[in-house]
Amino acid sequence: MKQHRLSFELEMVTESAYECIKLTGRLAYDTQLAAEQKLAMAAVAVKRRLVLIDVSGLQFLDSTGLALLVRFFKQVVSASRAMAMIVRDNAVLEKILLIAKLDRLLPIVADEQQLLSLPPLRLPDSVGQEELYSAWRKCRP
Repeated sequence: MKQHRLSFELEMVTESAYECIKLTGRLAYDTQLAAEQKLAMAAVAVKRRLVLIDVSGLQFLDSTGLALLVRFFKQVVSASRAMAMIVRDNAVLEKILLIAKLDRLLPIVADEQQLLSLPPLRLPDSVGQEELYSAWRKCRP
């Protein structure tokens, strides 16, 4: 009998203009404790003002995972940082995020280039969440 392995992984990548936190595996009820710990450590470790969460590697996301993402977003914003989510070509995950209306909190983009092309990101070290979100909303179809 095959045993189902519960996993959630987080990798932080520092770029010159932003910090990218790549999530893989399952962000769900069964990985909640590990995910909560890893996200809390990531929130403390972030050095850049702009934080991108790449959720394209998630294989599963449930309501518990959505709540963890919202909690992480609140931590990032309360530390005077700006945050956006990257979905790449993960259409199912993008649809889940839109159904949950996370696009009313933060930009949800296909990739880093789509975000970095926004006018306020010419100086990413000085951008705030409201400014980033407003610029993204203006550029959406």
